Amino acid sequence: MLDKYTFEEFVKAERYRLSLGLGDCILEPMPLGRGENGIVYKARINDTVVALKFFIGDDEANRKAYLNDFRKEYINISLLETRRNIVQYIDFDLLPVNSEEIPVLVMKLYKCSLKEYRSSLSPEIFVKLFHFLTDTVQFLHSMGVEHRNIKPQNILIDNHNEFVLTDIAFGDSRTQTNNDIYTIGSVLKWYALGEVNVDASVSSVFPGLKMYDEVVRRCLSSDLKDCFHTVDEILAYVEIQKERNPKELMQEFSLICRKNFPKELPEFVHCTDHKKISKLMSDFISKMDFFGNHIVYFTDVERNVFSPHVGKNGFYKFDNSTEFKVLDIWIHCDDTMQNDYILVHHSNTLPEKVNGKDSYKWAVYDKKMLISWPEAMNGYAEIEGDIIPLDKTKIELFNRAPREGYIFIALNQLHSLTFPANIGTLRDYFFRFSFSYVNRLILEDMNNLARQHLAAVRG
Repeated sequence: MLDKYTFEEFVKAERYRLSLGLGDCILEPMPLGRGENGIVYKARINDTVVALKFFIGDDEANRKAYLNDFRKEYINISLLETRRNIVQYIDFDLLPVNSEEIPVLVMKLYKCSLKEYRSSLSPEIFVKLFHFLTDTVQFLHSMGVEHRNIKPQNILIDNHNEFVLTDIAFGDSRTQTNNDIYTIGSVLKWYALGEVNVDASVSSVFPGLKMYDEVVRRCLSSDLKDCFHTVDEILAYVEIQKERNPKELMQEFSLICRKNFPKELPEFVHCTDHKKISKLMSDFISKMDFFGNHIVYFTDVERNVFSPHVGKNGFYKFDNSTEFKVLDIWIHCDDTMQNDYILVHHSNTLPEKVNGKDSYKWAVYDKKMLISWPEAMNGYAEIEGDIIPLDKTKIELFNRAPREGYIFIALNQLHSLTFPANIGTLRDYFFRFSFSYVNRLILEDMNNLARQHLAAVRG
């Protein structure tokens, strides 16, 4: 029976050159990793860099069954809908080694696994990992596939720092394994704390993520009446937790503003420092699971849920598509916390050339292909006369403002400016903003009117 040591000696004797169905391949001498049932090498086949995963089992009695599992992994991945968060396999082959045939999976090469990536420890990555795990497991379960072996070594990182799940359908049903819900909890706890069997919570590392303490606890619970049974149950619980106490929401909004400008707030601060603006936005991003859909950005005519992303060159996305070039901001906070807001001053922007036409709305497909907004909405693109279907998970939308303007950011129906009584106030002051430079006197005047209108309604 071939073991890992014997196989590595065989590869060394072959001078790290092997012949597969796709062609001759050259392996790097040092393996990328060794697992319970296999070994992975970085290799080059026909000038393409790939990873080769060789299955080397230690149990002769179960060898045939393991080989069937290995084939099943390749077939299941091949049949699954193409998704960015699922590993990409290129080929399945059998390599003759002495008197045996060793199964080989040829796969796309990824940067590293979550185990190595944990050096980048942050609340933003934790939340991103949570959404990756729930989204991917939910998709697999909808396709009738249970992973049964989710762990840090089986979560890979691509060149865009996105998570990718591997070893799908390779969990051994003949041995006792944890289910996917349990492993969601164990991976999340491991990322936050470095180990699973420790009496500590996620919030002890990330204080702003207290909601996930209960998520992890119930994923790991052995009590059938207490534990989560499906991903839908996890997501439903998270959604319910987003219904926050109004005072807590206002306190957190105020805290983020004040800790970024401790010398100026409460009252007013005017900021043109883009490093400080970026830090402020990043702090809101790290708390979006806490705020849920309670923060809005708005003008006098519309309001949308605030879901920020920091872009490049001074651009910020305030939702999934709407992007602004920020010039400066005003922040107002007071001790009541009811009159807090952020006023963003943005510049006009130039259109993008899409299909030979100037456009302020477009999309990027797969991080490289520029397509029109209608193509993105329709799910099909026309490229050199050919119609190609689009994977909507790979579409990033852009919608830019052609004119300079101002936008408020505040808690919907909690901060005074967002109340219906102040619609007229906002309309008047947006009109004033359009022809005069915003200053403290104008904002103080607006604040006083907003308070008066709100007091009149409540009175």
